[in-house]
Amino acid sequence: MKKIAIILIFVIGFSACKKEAGEGGTSVIKGKVMNYAISFNGSSNDTTIFPKAGKDVYIIYSNDELAIYDDKFETDYNGRYRFEFLRNGDYTLYTYADSTVEISSTISIKYEYPIFKHIKISAKNSENLVDDFVIEKNQ
Repeated sequence: MKKIAIILIFVIGFSACKKEAGEGGTSVIKGKVMNYAISFNGSSNDTTIFPKAGKDVYIIYSNDELAIYDDKFETDYNGRYRFEFLRNGDYTLYTYADSTVEISSTISIKYEYPIFKHIKISAKNSENLVDDFVIEKNQ
């Protein structure tokens, strides 16, 4: 009887601990990374939106954009990513957008900058759809 009481105390003690955001749950965060391109054809503009395959999407298990990422997912051929087995809590997702700055007619600099999305999971067994990351706006 004494052993059962000790085991029961441990079980109650561990289940009473508040679990932080992160792995070990039953929820999902998913979305898409899309390219948005504008091309100028004389007097008209053509806008094209297409999926970005092979782009890394990073997740931080908090809403702190300055934290180091906890996991990453490479998008599939259709620009989709999916983070599974997440607990309730705040999450930050980000990916990098490519950009080019033209210094002169012969010099241009390419660089990347992060695009962040924040999401809160508040229900177990939930699928949380994030608005599309739209990147690479060409002008």
